[in-house]
This record gives sequence, C-alpha cells and structure tokens, in this order.
Amino acid sequence: MGPKDIQRMIRSRVAMLTNANPDLSIEDDVEEGTWGLLTLRERGHLVGFEFLETEESWKRPDAVLQYFEASNDGYYVGVLVPKRCVSRVTDLMYSMGELPVVVLTYEGLGVTPLSLS
Repeated sequence: MGPKDIQRMIRSRVAMLTNANPDLSIEDDVEEGTWGLLTLRERGHLVGFEFLETEESWKRPDAVLQYFEASNDGYYVGVLVPKRCVSRVTDLMYSMGELPVVVLTYEGLGVTPLSLS
C-alpha cells in the first residue's frame, strides 16, 4: 500500500467521520509515507486520534507506544488495519494489559484501497 492508497483512505475516513458528526474537524497527515494519522477535534477541543495502518506499519517499534500514550492522556484512539491483521494487532494490545484503543478494519468500515498489501 503506497502513499496514494493512504491518502484515498484518509479522504474516505474523514468524509465518514464528518458526515456522522458535523462538529468534528480533522487534521490529517501521511507519516513516513506508510501510515496515516487523523487528529480529531470537536468544536476546537482535541478529542482523539485515528491511526490508519498498513499490514507493515503497525509493526513499527513506536506504534503501540503512540496508541497507548494518546489513550492514557484520555483521548479516543482508533487503529484501522487490514482485516488480515486485526487478530495480531488485538493480541498485541491485550498482551500489554487493557485494550485502551479501538481496533477497526478497513473492510468493516468500507474504507478499502485498491491494494491492502
């Protein structure tokens, strides 16, 4: 999955979230060309983050630390991964204790790039 796929998924997810909550404003970024970050604000107040991960990017050494830091600060944290990765990601989260993040699949949300490889 390349930067164009990530951008396409970001646009789709942003549209989904803002349609569901018109008070939400979202900053988006493609990080390291391999994963996306959505910063969610409601009426100007930071409320959470969504990490759009690839089959490989969720394995980066600081990924789980980023999820837990944001969650421990009291923010909503969603991690979107390909369906074939969800059990490995969820297992990793549970191995660290409570599951303070929401793990979602692109396929389950209908946010699917041309290629999830």
